[in-house]
Amino acid sequence: MRRRSLLAALLLALSPAIPAWAVNNSDRLIVHEWGTFTTLQDDEGQELFGINIDDEPVPGFVHNLEPYILNTPVLSHDYWLTRQKGTPRFHPLVSMRLETPVIYFYPPASAKLPLKLDVSVKFRGGWLTEFYPNAAVRVPGADKKEFDFTSLTPATVGELAWRDLQVGTAAAGPETKENVWLAPRRVAAVNVTNNEDESEKYLFYRGVARQSSAIKVVTASQGDTLRITPNLGNILTTGQRAAIPHVWLMEARADGTSAYRELGSLEIGSDASQPMITAPRRFADGEFNAENRGKLEAEMHQALISDGLYADEATAMLSTWQRAYFTSAGLRLFYVVPRAWTDAVLPLTISGEPDITRVMIGRVELISDKQRDTLDKLAKADGIGPQWLEQLDWDSPARKKLLEGRSDFGDLGVKIPPHFQLYLDLGRFRNALVVMAEQKRGQGKTSLTRFIESYELRPYRLNRE
Repeated sequence: MRRRSLLAALLLALSPAIPAWAVNNSDRLIVHEWGTFTTLQDDEGQELFGINIDDEPVPGFVHNLEPYILNTPVLSHDYWLTRQKGTPRFHPLVSMRLETPVIYFYPPASAKLPLKLDVSVKFRGGWLTEFYPNAAVRVPGADKKEFDFTSLTPATVGELAWRDLQVGTAAAGPETKENVWLAPRRVAAVNVTNNEDESEKYLFYRGVARQSSAIKVVTASQGDTLRITPNLGNILTTGQRAAIPHVWLMEARADGTSAYRELGSLEIGSDASQPMITAPRRFADGEFNAENRGKLEAEMHQALISDGLYADEATAMLSTWQRAYFTSAGLRLFYVVPRAWTDAVLPLTISGEPDITRVMIGRVELISDKQRDTLDKLAKADGIGPQWLEQLDWDSPARKKLLEGRSDFGDLGVKIPPHFQLYLDLGRFRNALVVMAEQKRGQGKTSLTRFIESYELRPYRLNRE
């Protein structure tokens, strides 16, 4: 990656109104991308499936795969038809969420704008389900509008292509009040416009996959210790090396406090040696406070800049994921994804010879002690059944919200029974956790089976097939 000159960096820092491309004194287009790969792992470090719960939906103008699916739905149940991240919410094979990659463009100061480029991106093992501006979609059956969501394998490849993309236009993006969309706009990049006259500050896309994280986290010693190892597969060639420069463990509580620790780095080679980080999994009560969130954000912000992002880009990334990263209760591991892994799983091609920087954060959700306790209580709960849902009007916004799997159900307008409150307390990946707990305890041996049958979670049982 080419570093900006000291003068360029100083000008950008002292005068935020100066767009970054105006101080790009090189003769090459600079392209920056950031995004997040999210997985949920069990105690053995295996990915759990069915995690396509969309707790921060994008605005309605964003395109998705809907025009390319079969005219007659393969799956007719109402619950299945409710989409999350552009995918059926009960899809049992999703083990990775690709969250909000955005691509920024910084033309040389001497460039005659707009430039014209071709941009394409592929997701190995997954589908690219939502995108803006509009792009050409390549998935099996898309050309005949016969795509469906029934088959997702490690060999699946989804692709998007923006042809004749204009870079450096005057047109603004669509109006919206959604922070998940506005935060990435607060960057001094140029606007882009596709061949349908749709414009934005960046290229946006996201998707889901049957894919494993670039890091494996095993819970050992009766839940007291984590063993963290890289999981890069065979992407490194002989003699090639890669690094995971930063790993953080964080636990957030519902009261707004959090605790975290920086765990160091992992140096990875193509030889047989396997580096490992061993760290305590639990935090003492005295380690939780409201200030830790800001401290972790500052550390991650610096790490993102060190890996190649501009300061405003790092700020935009962390601002986009305030809720998912820092305020949602749970235990999670963050790490800076090796560029080699990103290029192998999510290859990006841009015409010409641009200077491309790609900075991705990996997020591994782990099973917290609170979630373990909640699952134990749900396994012993009485009175499980959906009869209370009859109080909800069939066409009410509350029922729609329930079907969409939102995490905040305080405004349903009906009394939530204790067993369902336990389910809600599990967090946004609750469905995968309930089915995992049933599998470990044995089907039919606890109240978990009745819960799964009562609330139509049976499709998640397919996740190990």
